[in-house]
Amino acid sequence: MSMLALGLAAPGVRAAAPSLESSRTLDRHVVRTTGPEAESTPSGEVRSTSTWSATGAVAPRIASVSNRPSLPPVAHAADPRPAPTAGTAASVAATDPISQAKKAIAECQERFRQVHDYTCTFVKRERIDDRLTAPHMMSLKARTNPNSLYFKFHQPNRGREAIYVQGRNNGRIVAHDVGLGKFLAGTMHLDPLGSRAMEENRHPVTEAGLGVLIDTVARRWASELSPGESIVLLHPDVRQGNRSCTLIETIHPRRGPDYLFHKVKLYVDKEKGLPIRFEAIDWPKRPGDAPELVEEYAYLDLKTNVGLHDRDFDPSNRQYSFGRF
Repeated sequence: MSMLALGLAAPGVRAAAPSLESSRTLDRHVVRTTGPEAESTPSGEVRSTSTWSATGAVAPRIASVSNRPSLPPVAHAADPRPAPTAGTAASVAATDPISQAKKAIAECQERFRQVHDYTCTFVKRERIDDRLTAPHMMSLKARTNPNSLYFKFHQPNRGREAIYVQGRNNGRIVAHDVGLGKFLAGTMHLDPLGSRAMEENRHPVTEAGLGVLIDTVARRWASELSPGESIVLLHPDVRQGNRSCTLIETIHPRRGPDYLFHKVKLYVDKEKGLPIRFEAIDWPKRPGDAPELVEEYAYLDLKTNVGLHDRDFDPSNRQYSFGRF
């Protein structure tokens, strides 16, 4: 029985199934035959061509590159330019795309430090064992201290619920399934790293949440982005659903043993100053093949500091279905 599609982001009030408009939409070695790319309109605006729909329609199929061979270290070419003086360093950093990307994610970290809780519709798809999971769409309530997550699934397995609170319930996920499973299992207490909880998941729930995503991107960019080995493209006016975003696209043209992905696309909501979409894309499996998707996460209708309480993460909450079967 499939269990708990939780992913890298922990997309409160009990949310209804997302509307068609709101449903528009890091780590291992997986890839995509065709996929979401940004395209320019005649006015110069960049739009994401990938959309999520309530009917489950998704961008084209994805394939995997598990167990790819390790590669020798990539030598970094020496930069022939003279080192900038102290007087020019600030001006270079202000226009250098790599510096701008690192500054942007640092600002996301600072903004998220002021977030106590949030709600959203969380949508994800991932490549696991050479198989692309179906899109998982769920309502998410999250609190930052203690790390607390409540998921209610809309697709697949509509009605499934899961709660994880750091330091409570003996470190277990409290979950109940739908369909035949609810009669066989009822409410379950699952090891976050166990096979049942990790089925159809690349990341355990203990690593879920928007804050983890932001910190992971910041850490990877700090270690990976370097002149001569990285390309950074900044698209200042991209629409993601009805939100105006800055798209930061980082690319490693050549594989390297310390590079996690060929390309990362991060959509930062201009008003909120937080990411609302993340895509990770791997190198082509063979010369001439298209780059392929690894993971894709979207945080739709994101609302921050809504005032969540302990009851929002309590299985005995009468609005939830834990223990009814």
